Amino acid sequence: MIVMSVHYFLEDQSGILRKKEVAYNLWYMVVFRAHILFGLIAITTGPFQFIRRIRERNKLTHMLFGYSYFVSVLISGLSGIVVAPFAMGGWITSIGFTLLAGLWLFITGMSVFAIKSKDFNKHMRWSYLSYSLTFAAITQRTLLLIPLLTSVRFILIYQLSAWLPWILNLLIAYSIFNRSATKMKNTHE
Repeated sequence: MIVMSVHYFLEDQSGILRKKEVAYNLWYMVVFRAHILFGLIAITTGPFQFIRRIRERNKLTHMLFGYSYFVSVLISGLSGIVVAPFAMGGWITSIGFTLLAGLWLFITGMSVFAIKSKDFNKHMRWSYLSYSLTFAAITQRTLLLIPLLTSVRFILIYQLSAWLPWILNLLIAYSIFNRSATKMKNTHE
């Protein structure tokens, strides 16, 4: 993801920004780059939250990664809502990306509320769902390889990629959590 995103920090109008008039506005580029940068931090810090050894043996490290993840999602999610209306592909992509950012903020917030209430089971469930939305950036980039390898038009896949990655990731995360929760319940009985 870092390699795929670094060009947004080297040039003002590269990749998907090349044909956007709004990309020539400083405010847009600051918000867009904040979305990318803090999204990368969330992608990087998120997996450490699921390592049992860190969670159980070093709670301070888990908490610090958790705060970093939460702040990164907060900044990236809010900036995502600001840039989503300018996504190429029209209203289909704008609505998809806006919903993704809103759900990402809501679900991550629910994870924080759950841990503040000391409801560890709900915290873990919300955390799985939150990271599935974070990981949608990687799923989307994978989906965007289709036009490079086939004759399918890029814009059609881009519109699909505003929806499919996060919906698919949520379903996978939900099933993984349910399977692991069932397994943990069976081992404790």
